[in-house]
Amino acid sequence: MEHFEAKLSRAATPAVRDILGAIAVVVNREGTVYHYATGYQTMTIDSLPVDHDSDLTFMMASAGKFITHIAALQCVEYGLISLDESVHSVLPELDEVGVLSRNDGPEALKRPFVVSPISQKVTLRHLLSHSSGIDYESNPLVQEWRTHMGEEPKADYHPGMSPVMNAYSTPFLYEPGEGWMYGASIEWTAALVSRLTGLRLGEYIKEHIFNPLSMTSSTYHPQENPEICSRILQMVRRDGDRIVPMDYTVAELGLICSASDISKLFVDLLSPKSKLLRKDLQEALFEPQFSPSSAARAAIRRDTEMYAVPAGMPMNMTMAPVNHSLAALVVEEDVLYSGIPAGTVTWNGMPNLIWAMHREKGLAMAFLTQILPVDDEKTVDLAMEFIRRAWRTFG
Repeated sequence: MEHFEAKLSRAATPAVRDILGAIAVVVNREGTVYHYATGYQTMTIDSLPVDHDSDLTFMMASAGKFITHIAALQCVEYGLISLDESVHSVLPELDEVGVLSRNDGPEALKRPFVVSPISQKVTLRHLLSHSSGIDYESNPLVQEWRTHMGEEPKADYHPGMSPVMNAYSTPFLYEPGEGWMYGASIEWTAALVSRLTGLRLGEYIKEHIFNPLSMTSSTYHPQENPEICSRILQMVRRDGDRIVPMDYTVAELGLICSASDISKLFVDLLSPKSKLLRKDLQEALFEPQFSPSSAARAAIRRDTEMYAVPAGMPMNMTMAPVNHSLAALVVEEDVLYSGIPAGTVTWNGMPNLIWAMHREKGLAMAFLTQILPVDDEKTVDLAMEFIRRAWRTFG
C-alpha cells in the first residue's frame, strides 16, 4: 500500500492540496486490517492534521443510504412487512398517481403524454433495488410533462411519518419492477420504516443499528449532537487548480459517521452471525435481484454513468456487467481497471466517498473524504488507486 499512501499524502500537502484530507480503511470479518489517514481537518492555518487517532466524521450522503435499507430489512425480520407485499397500505400516497409515458399513438401530436394506472403495486423489494419507478420532480420527462400540462414546476414531495393525502402527484416513470432508476425510492423507504415503527428514521437507526454496534460517532441529527458534528472533516470544493471551503448549515449534513463506525458496520455485515439481521436478510444485501431476462437488469446495465465510479468502470461502457442487491450495486464480473472482483457490492456518496463489500472474501473497504463536485477526477483517481491496491493486497 506504500505507493497509494505516498500518492495520497502528496495530494494532501499544503503545497499541492489536491485534497484536504482523507481516511482509507479495510476490514475483514474480525476487524480492521488497514487504516491510513492523511491531510488536514480544516483549511485554516492552524488546522490539526488528519492522523490515525483522528476520530473524524463525514457527511455520508448517498454512501449511507444502505443503512436505511438495513433498517427496512429489520422491519421484515420483525414481521412488520414482507419483501414482496404491497407497501401501499403504509404509503397510500402511491395510490394517487399513474405511470407517465410518451404517447406513440396516432394522437401523439395532440396528446404527447399518457398517464396510465399502474397494473402492479410497489413492494419493498422494488424500493430497495431502485426498481419502483419512482423518481423526483427534477426528472426531465416529468418536467416536460408539467410544461405541456401548463403546470408550474412542483417541489419534491418528501413523505414523512404521517401520510399527506392528495399532496403527492409525481407520476411513476415505469411499472414497478419493469426498470431501474436511482431516484426517490430511498425517500419512501425511510418513510416506510418511520410509519411501521412509529419513530423518526434517525431515532430508529440509533436504537436498532448504531447502539448494538457501539457506533457512537454516527447520527442522523447532527444539530442535536454537536460533539459528533464538531469532528467533521471540512467540506471543500474544487475551483480550478485549488480547493476552497464550502458553506453549509448543520441541518444540511444529514447522516454523518466516523471511519471507525463504518468499519464496525462492515464487520457485522460480513460476520457469519450478524447482530443486525438474520442470515437470509443479511445475504440479500449481497445477492443480485434482477433475473437475466428482466427489464430491470437491462435498464441498470445501460445506465453506466450513474455508477461507473464506485464500480471502477469507464463512463462510456455499454451494457456493464452489474446488477443490484437489496443494499447497492453488484458487480457481476471482474473489473480489470479497478481490480474489483465479481460479487462486490459497492456505492458512493456525493462528497466522493466510496465503499465496497465482498461477502465471500470477507472483505470491505472505504475511501472517505469531503470534496465536491461528485466524481471529481483527481479524487476519483486517488480512490481508485486505493481500491486497486487494497483488493490486490488483501483480497
